[in-house]
Amino acid sequence: MTKAGVPAAVKPSSSSLYVRQVGRGVPVVFVHGTPSSSFEFRHVMDALAGDHRCLAPDHLGFGQSPKPPDADYRVVAHQRRFGETLDRLDLEPAIFVLHDFGTAIALPWMLAHPRRVRGVLLCNTFLWPAQGPLRWLFGFYSTAFGRWLYRVGNLSAKYLLPSAWGTAKPLDPELHAQYLAPFADRDSRYATAALPGELVGATLAEMEPQSSALGQWPVRAVWGMSDPFLGSRELDRWRQILPGLVVDTVALAGHFVAEEAPETVQRAVRALSARPNVEIQPH
Repeated sequence: MTKAGVPAAVKPSSSSLYVRQVGRGVPVVFVHGTPSSSFEFRHVMDALAGDHRCLAPDHLGFGQSPKPPDADYRVVAHQRRFGETLDRLDLEPAIFVLHDFGTAIALPWMLAHPRRVRGVLLCNTFLWPAQGPLRWLFGFYSTAFGRWLYRVGNLSAKYLLPSAWGTAKPLDPELHAQYLAPFADRDSRYATAALPGELVGATLAEMEPQSSALGQWPVRAVWGMSDPFLGSRELDRWRQILPGLVVDTVALAGHFVAEEAPETVQRAVRALSARPNVEIQPH
């Protein structure tokens, strides 16, 4: 069986997305954020592959997808490309594992196709603009100088990623190098440089009221509690939005909980796939 680390993939053209695929069975769609890719889900995908069809697109500008310098890397463009990719994959009702920007990117397609969603797993994710000190920080990174830091210094993958890591699974130099590899030079970093502005822009503010719509499906969360960016306050916010949300917390995991605590994530996916699929009526 092909391992998710060496995937059977849908290879991209100049503007289409690379899709990591492994396994057969109940479909599971993994949606990454920044500065990451489908790579972060490989251990969870391998653990599920015996009875799940696991698919994880790399957004344009990330992972093994193309990184054109003149592309639109705003969230709305990622949403469109993600939707076009899923439309080509002929999915049965799927479980969606949403990390970081993944909720904002996947939700429009999910709301447009409610019957093709079987369940949702939230992993250190958000659907609202940055607030407090983080709003100031990412506002600075969205300036011309901030974008220059992202591109020239590889600020996101080189510095912010390790700062968001917990202690459940150490980020050793070899593993960090694998996360750095897709952003090898400044011309491969346009996508990471574009997203800080999205954290303080209008798109997330406009989407925030849609967050409660996730409650129409079975939904769970796995949360790394040592995440300095999306910690207990953001988890509490999800609990208020989605009463009865079932949460598995991982005290020592940071932002990249699928990498840091893959066993917990794959158990949560299995809990969702064990439920009977209930057809959702479109609104």
